[in-house]
Amino acid sequence: MNHHFQLEYVPALSQLPELPNGCEAVVATMLLNWAGVPVTKEEVADALPLGELPYVNDDGAFIGSNPKNVFVGNPYEVGYGIYHKPIADMLDHWLPGRIRDLTGSDFDELLTIIAQGKPAMIWATEHMDTPYLEMEWQDEEGLTVEWYQPEHALLLTGWDDDYAYMNDTMTGKQEAYALSDFKTVWEQMGSQAITVN
Repeated sequence: MNHHFQLEYVPALSQLPELPNGCEAVVATMLLNWAGVPVTKEEVADALPLGELPYVNDDGAFIGSNPKNVFVGNPYEVGYGIYHKPIADMLDHWLPGRIRDLTGSDFDELLTIIAQGKPAMIWATEHMDTPYLEMEWQDEEGLTVEWYQPEHALLLTGWDDDYAYMNDTMTGKQEAYALSDFKTVWEQMGSQAITVN
């Protein structure tokens, strides 16, 4: 049995040049726009909770903010990124009670969301490259943050038996990536995904 699901009318947005490190904000904007919320990528970027880039403190420790809580750095300038929970919390301000955090779901459940006609914000890497550990630091609570590159958020809008189709903010258009590569990288990046009910 052949599968092919593709959402129509989900315009792709580019993060460039305004938001060189703002892929998450721009993907969140596409999700909100799809759900009928007329926000700009700058409005969404401005709503992100921001935290400090890693730095060496007076004790010689490498400390910084945690992407599980805030955007590390600044999406307009130098930044690393932000993970699913603070994005879901932010989206809930625009669409109260309608945001569904799918993080931790299995891959088939993610694909089912698309088959049901809803896009999903996902965390993977640029070009579906194998993620590598770029650096580690301690957050304000002493927890170790492991930052994997080239971290990238995308909007999953379709799939078939061979490919996943996503709006990629680096190119500003829909791209196709091998479904098996996407599955591997998505799971390596924590199986993070958000959709709208």
